Amino acid sequence: MPIEVDEARRLDEIAAATIQVARDKGVRSVTIRAVAARLGGSTAMVTNYVSSRSALMVNALRRTEEEWGQEMDNALEGLVGEARLEAAITWMCTTQDDDEVMRRLLMEIASEGPEAGAAIEEIRTATSRRYREELRTLAAEAGLPDPALSADILHLVMRGYWLTTLEDPESWPDERGAHAALAVVGLLRGSPGQGSAD
Repeated sequence: MPIEVDEARRLDEIAAATIQVARDKGVRSVTIRAVAARLGGSTAMVTNYVSSRSALMVNALRRTEEEWGQEMDNALEGLVGEARLEAAITWMCTTQDDDEVMRRLLMEIASEGPEAGAAIEEIRTATSRRYREELRTLAAEAGLPDPALSADILHLVMRGYWLTTLEDPESWPDERGAHAALAVVGLLRGSPGQGSAD
């Protein structure tokens, strides 16, 4: 009789193994074979749940987004208006635990071409749009004059910041990124920024 495996639990295990492989060996080393080896089983242990390399990365992103959502909720708890937007921006500029690895995976997913498949494209687009919508809601709560445009600008700023932290992490500590992003919020609000964080 086959052993029953909880699918959600197995997907979480695969996500954790994917992140571990990316952390230990780099994002380019994430393969079904490497993840299966990390789990101590055959490739079927992975392919029964995740069918491709792209799907491996998306599964890891799904799990991390759940954690990020909880962390963001904690960062915003009890705050209203401008304070919520500023706390969200500051949190988005924070790098801890596996954030760098996940940013690399996110960039890898973003760089996947049409061969990644329609399902991956759909998830990638939905994730990007969800981030932008969260920013629009926060911009509206903060009373920024044009929440939709503000969300577009902040979305581009944050995506650019995440890429920049991968290109040159020593030059872009959390505080410098948050300072620059909050200066953009100030400009969107109509008040000038506070100058350089250097």
